[in-house]
Amino acid sequence: MKKIEKNMIVGHVLDEHPETLEVFLKHGFTPLKDPVLRKTMPYKVTVEQACKMHSVDLEKFLEEVNKVIEEQG
Repeated sequence: MKKIEKNMIVGHVLDEHPETLEVFLKHGFTPLKDPVLRKTMPYKVTVEQACKMHSVDLEKFLEEVNKVIEEQG
């Protein structure tokens, strides 16, 4: 299992680990609810950029998103 890191593209994370969508939504990334936006916007930003845009603590987010992936693995 590859660990999610701050420089990864949000869209690629969601493609490889769809179970992480709930973590993104929980942290305020509500545009990802829209399937049309989910196919375009997340491919333009990294996890770090997304966290900055939404004032989300990057380290806590990475910890949580990686925990979800571990549990699915």
